[in-house]
Amino acid sequence: MKKSILLLIAAVFLLLSGCGQTVYQTNDVTAYDKAFLVGNWHADLDSDLSLFPDELPAAAESVTYSALLKVNLFDIDATIILDCVLDEETFDSEIARLSGLSKVIRDRGETYTNRVIYDETSYRAPAYITIDGFGNTYEYALLDRAGHEITYLYLSYPYPDTFPYPDYLKRDLSVYEEENTLHAWSMYNHSFDGDRTWVEFDD
Repeated sequence: MKKSILLLIAAVFLLLSGCGQTVYQTNDVTAYDKAFLVGNWHADLDSDLSLFPDELPAAAESVTYSALLKVNLFDIDATIILDCVLDEETFDSEIARLSGLSKVIRDRGETYTNRVIYDETSYRAPAYITIDGFGNTYEYALLDRAGHEITYLYLSYPYPDTFPYPDYLKRDLSVYEEENTLHAWSMYNHSFDGDRTWVEFDD
């Protein structure tokens, strides 16, 4: 009996010791590959990263990129940040793409269309938002119209005290302490039964 308990404790320890393990990390702009991220982790991200461009804009004047994904017991913590300074024409074209984003969610013959949100007050810059706290995740693009700059972000479980880019976070940092996040919004999810259950875009 004692041996069985010890084996069980050892198994739990080994399982937990793998939590928080980095599974993917890069700061290399040439490694930007949206299809790779979605193909490997879309189920954990609960997103197909619609907000992010499929490829780096050819006319980008400046680009920085970083991605960090860590395995947890039940999900993945992820920080994906892409910053692009564009020429005016490419910037306007990208704004047009962002403003038209939507996702159709289907469940047993019913359909519902969620559309991207444009928000000028929650962040320190105007933002297009596709996830706003649902499941402790955030997906949004911050706009600098004067500088033709767009910063795309996907954050899960951001901790304001340690996040290295505080200007990218919401003005009201208390929202990141919210525990009941299934009542937050995501373009990729919808409830057809009054918030009892949620259907994802790819269910």
